[in-house]
Amino acid sequence: MYPASASSAPLPPQGLTWGIKRSFMEYIAGLPDGAVSASGGASLTDSGQFCFAPASSEFDPARGTGVLRFRGDVRVAGHHGMMFVRLLDPWVEFTAGHGVLSISTGDGGANERTDVGTLRTAAPRNMDGFLVWEHVDVAVSEAGSELFDGQYAAGQAMDPLVIRVPA
Repeated sequence: MYPASASSAPLPPQGLTWGIKRSFMEYIAGLPDGAVSASGGASLTDSGQFCFAPASSEFDPARGTGVLRFRGDVRVAGHHGMMFVRLLDPWVEFTAGHGVLSISTGDGGANERTDVGTLRTAAPRNMDGFLVWEHVDVAVSEAGSELFDGQYAAGQAMDPLVIRVPA
């Protein structure tokens, strides 16, 4: 007879955790001048993903709708400044059955957010007082494709993301 295990997998970090796209990040790492930074509430996890700290939220678990806001500034650059991707203060807006991942443009104007991708989501799990979405599929949007200089066509799969926020 074996003893019962204490717990299954550990909880993911608090916030939004996303690796963007593994092949893209490997490409950046291979560039002589490839640079990656995370600041302002964003950090790099041991597994090489980015974790954006939770900010405010207006999410209704009963309806599965609302907005989760995160803070942080991730910058990826290379090719002597010719390539630059910035993910600033991401939000996830949920509507019935899906979500939209957007980032701040940093300009403070009327068009201060731009969509990066669409999410196929299920209801979150309530784990130890947190709402947790695991392995959320992300498909790059039209604007997200432009953010990555057309390297990924609209609809192309990016790495899945994980969200953990207080319930």
